[in-house]
Amino acid sequence: GFEYGPNGTAVRVEDDEDAQKENMDANCEKGCCDDEKKECEFGPETVDGIAADMRCEVRPGNRRGKIAFVGEVPELGSGGYWVGVIFDEPVGKTDGTTKSGKRYFDTPGPAYGGFVRGKNIEVGDFPERDIMDELDSDSDDEL
Repeated sequence: GFEYGPNGTAVRVEDDEDAQKENMDANCEKGCCDDEKKECEFGPETVDGIAADMRCEVRPGNRRGKIAFVGEVPELGSGGYWVGVIFDEPVGKTDGTTKSGKRYFDTPGPAYGGFVRGKNIEVGDFPERDIMDELDSDSDDEL
């Protein structure tokens, strides 16, 4: 933490060992006792309630699609659990393969897939958007 020093500036104060142990014990009760908290951020609980063939919306960007894969992808960044999404439109960064060439799911074309962390996905009733509905407006502003 921080506290004010004698000259009025903020000074960093190191926690004592007991406080660090207390924090670690509290984190372990939550399932977060990994030094880097990798298990909490990327563990299986981050994809609870997400399964293949569910419709979803991915944040940021409100991109819609269908879940194609849920599981560990060690080839990506810090590893852990990822969700493979087949987007309705070509707004992704992959075709279901990692940069190493391992395929996890199939997409209708390049840029239709993405590997996303569970925290960025909302599953539910997200039908495909009909672009014609968005263009076909009865607005008085149009002639």
